[in-house]
Amino acid sequence: MKKLLPILFVAVFVLLIACSGKTSYHKASMPEPKSFNAHFGDMDTSGDDLVNYDEFKAHFSHAEPNVFKTIDLNKDNSLDHDEWHEFKEAHGLKEHD
Repeated sequence: MKKLLPILFVAVFVLLIACSGKTSYHKASMPEPKSFNAHFGDMDTSGDDLVNYDEFKAHFSHAEPNVFKTIDLNKDNSLDHDEWHEFKEAHGLKEHD
């Protein structure tokens, strides 16, 4: 039992350190993600299955360019359905009907 206590202490310590690190979906800071909850199809006004910055800005007039750039993970200057839903899932945003 006396040998188990130090092992248990170390295990708890390591677990606390591992869980204490703040993980972030974005490398850049962003405004409150909940203000960007929308259905992808509502933003994609051209119907090309991509959302460019103009479409994004038309839907979110309060958005700064860095928000769009941050969500655009593959840096192709457009958001695809997967990027948008990865962003939403990372922030616990629900599907918009």
